This record gives sequence, C-alpha cells and structure tokens, in this order.
Amino acid sequence: MSLEPKREPHAGSPVTSGLAAFGVVAFAVLCCAGGPLLAAVAGGLAFGAVLGIGAGAIALVVLATIAELQVRRRRACGVHRVQVDPGASR
Repeated sequence: MSLEPKREPHAGSPVTSGLAAFGVVAFAVLCCAGGPLLAAVAGGLAFGAVLGIGAGAIALVVLATIAELQVRRRRACGVHRVQVDPGASR
C-alpha cells in the first residue's frame, strides 16, 4: 500500500474532458484515411496518364490516316506540283 493519498484528476484535465480520446480518434481517422486517400490520388493520376496516352495514340492514328488519304487522293486525281527552275529564262 502506498502512503500517498489517492488523487482525483483535476476538473478540465484531458482525462476528464475527453480531449485525449478526441486526439486519439482524430489521429486514427487521419492515419486510416490517409492510406486510401493516397492510393486514390495515385490511381487517379495513373488513370489520367492512361487516358492521356490513349488520346495521344488515337490522335496519331487519325493524323496518319488523314495524311495517307490526302496522298492517295492526289495520286488518284493526277495532281502534281510543278517545279519551276528559278534560273530558267522567261
């Protein structure tokens, strides 16, 4: 047995006001929500990168197709560019 008298916590101390419990809960919420939040952000960035690469690939295919169609049309119509010799006499 201890010779010191048993002391009650002071009014307004963290133990009696629930401030310690609130701190523990806030810490748990922040820690437990932080992991999934970081995973969601990383997943969103990865998804955005995939969409960006896909959009770039589609744009490249569209531009290549347009260029090929123009070349074929010029060949089919017989349109040729006339080259002028700048040194030729007029």
